[in-house]
Amino acid sequence: MPFHIFLVQSLSLLTSGLDIWKVAKDVLLAVVMLFVVCLVWASGRALRMFKLLLGISVGYGLLHVALWALHPDIYGQSALIGLTYNLRLPAFLMLGYGTALLKPDLLERRTVSKLVLGVAGVVALLGVLQYFLPKDILTHVGYSIERGVKPNFFIDDNPLFPRIMSTLRDPNSLGAYLIVPIALATALLFRLQQVRKRLVLGGFVALAMTATFLTFSRSASAMALLAVVLVAWWCNREVLLPCIKRFWPLLAVLVLLIGVVGYTQRDNKHITGTVTHTTDKQVGELDSNEYHLMYIQRGLTGIVRDPFGHGPGTAGLASIQNPTGGFLTENYYIQIGYEVGVLGLTLFIMLNIIVWKLLWQKRQSSLAIALLASAAAYTGMNMLLHTWSNEAVACQWWLLAGFVIGAASLPKKTEKS
Repeated sequence: MPFHIFLVQSLSLLTSGLDIWKVAKDVLLAVVMLFVVCLVWASGRALRMFKLLLGISVGYGLLHVALWALHPDIYGQSALIGLTYNLRLPAFLMLGYGTALLKPDLLERRTVSKLVLGVAGVVALLGVLQYFLPKDILTHVGYSIERGVKPNFFIDDNPLFPRIMSTLRDPNSLGAYLIVPIALATALLFRLQQVRKRLVLGGFVALAMTATFLTFSRSASAMALLAVVLVAWWCNREVLLPCIKRFWPLLAVLVLLIGVVGYTQRDNKHITGTVTHTTDKQVGELDSNEYHLMYIQRGLTGIVRDPFGHGPGTAGLASIQNPTGGFLTENYYIQIGYEVGVLGLTLFIMLNIIVWKLLWQKRQSSLAIALLASAAAYTGMNMLLHTWSNEAVACQWWLLAGFVIGAASLPKKTEKS
């Protein structure tokens, strides 16, 4: 999935049919997910928790359809895209859950971890290389605004401040995508004993963190650090707690020094451009931070005025397809509340909490720990961005979460039929 945008843009140059390439993945997801759910049900392996999560997912989907029917004036393309973006998450979850129930031996978790880290390593490496390559290089493989994907990104549209996005859609999505692999590699670092493997994992973390930094996504960088801290705490609490108690004065001095250095460099153009995303080339009356706040306030006002929802596609990334103008709430949870109302937001939060609880019960697994830490990180990111609307980020976390909780629900030994 992280290579999907690159493949769509490049292959469609050879075959045409750009729109077909774009929607094929979602059609395939819907068909395969329904097929897997039916197989689970027919085989009698639909456990109580599987039925509960499926019921919430179906209710969440039906609510989207009902609100679309109640608001026939919604721009059709935006509504369809919004419905697709929002329902990807439970679809990936049920696909992963159902796969684990049907084929518990199909993929060992160690194999899954290697796959996650291997793919992410390629993506991170391409991203770091992109920073040093010509900024228009992706235009040669079909990237363009006219074809739906920007070929390059800059802070505040200033060419002096380039941002990388590798093979994903945008820098924020790349930074978000790398959080799960970073958290997983960190967990394995603490739990593996072989020196060679730990060196490899350390190199991967350094590469992925470098790529995350070069996205200049403040939320992704901060949340990646949060995920690492959470993994370190959960894996080595007994060791870290005495160290913190012993060296807390040194840590306090370090934080103070960072604050002093940041304050003295407040007029440095590179510092302000990277941290606050404001440069001398700012366009318009408001900067990036002020736009975030304005959109969040507008979204909350819309929820208060119509708590039952305005319909799918009326907010978020899907809404920008509307020729009359879109509405980016700059907050995924406010977007869901605006689109499908308080009831829809409640169902989505319930789905999250149940999955988090099931992962917490399996926290002895490195993959479960990584998913829990990245869940906290993504919660923070979605307070500022529409992170869950990216297909690569959604696929990686929700598919893996479904697989882990599905595998955890099976007995240790299953009788072959």
